[in-house]
Amino acid sequence: YIMSGCPATSMITSAYQRGICRKFDPAKAFTAMKRNHLKGGMLGKNDEEAFDFYATHGYAPGRAGLTVQWAFEDWALTQMATKMGRRKDASMLTKRTRGWRQCIHPDLKLLLPKNADGSWLHTDPLNGWGYEEANAWQTTFGLSHDLPGLAEAMGGADTLCSMLDHAMRQSVDLDFVEGYGNGYVSYANQPGLSTAHVFAHAGAPWLTQYWVRQVKQRAYGAISPARGYGGHDEDQGQMSGVSALMAIGLFSINGGSAIDPAYDITSPVFDRVDIALDPDYYPGGKFTIVTHNNSAENCYIQRATLDGEEYPYFQLPHSRLAQGGTLELWLGPEPNRSWGIPRP
Repeated sequence: YIMSGCPATSMITSAYQRGICRKFDPAKAFTAMKRNHLKGGMLGKNDEEAFDFYATHGYAPGRAGLTVQWAFEDWALTQMATKMGRRKDASMLTKRTRGWRQCIHPDLKLLLPKNADGSWLHTDPLNGWGYEEANAWQTTFGLSHDLPGLAEAMGGADTLCSMLDHAMRQSVDLDFVEGYGNGYVSYANQPGLSTAHVFAHAGAPWLTQYWVRQVKQRAYGAISPARGYGGHDEDQGQMSGVSALMAIGLFSINGGSAIDPAYDITSPVFDRVDIALDPDYYPGGKFTIVTHNNSAENCYIQRATLDGEEYPYFQLPHSRLAQGGTLELWLGPEPNRSWGIPRP
């Protein structure tokens, strides 16, 4: 109960979806997690009144940050329930994952805190009041479990990408590092650590490739303690985890809790990455990523092959990575807007 919500849910559901639950019974785990997502459980422990309203209406009054976190964690448990065939549980939880739409401001196109009576707590997207160590710009794009729905609610994928690109550009001079609730983008704290990867899910993977490289270089690229972790609110290794994933060019924007988890592919900073696969859990032995024409300027993926065959998708299924193999990426200085289509 240190912070808010129930972050353990997405960790456990991710392990279940990857098929690596060997030390506990998933059915018993689901029962415990479901209890935590009901009244009196961990999800609403720090604000029971807001949780009661959320469970009925789909959003936490005056708490846009909690609305996003609760909806994501409910979605993660929904994915596990669905895969287990628990239709009643999945239906109950699904209704709660969609209420965030009520908090998209029709003019600002961002997620703002809404009171129980339907009025807005405030309409300043750079004001952190009503968020979890963030603001509207940092929180809105963290709705990682329903990015197609977010694009629709914002007026379309083009609007989402345009607004997010604006936010990223506003944060370059500060190296994407801001204090709690300040600025447009902050890779110094948990609420905004998937921001640069959102573009790919709105039809613009080349923008994700560019901005991930920028964040990796500016926010996490230094090798001294003063700069490498300067200004970052490191909790449980999450900043270093994001830095490592950006470096190798793989990232799971929804934490791997989807029924079929996948990794978004970006431009590695290394020419070669060898991922040793634990034989107790994965059959493939090793998965290798080879990058051609790699440089600071060449950040855009031109083409890709997987074990020698053309690979046009911006996502790699976890099930495919677990089999081992070699992913080769060719980079260039200009975006190839025809590469990076969604997986069928």
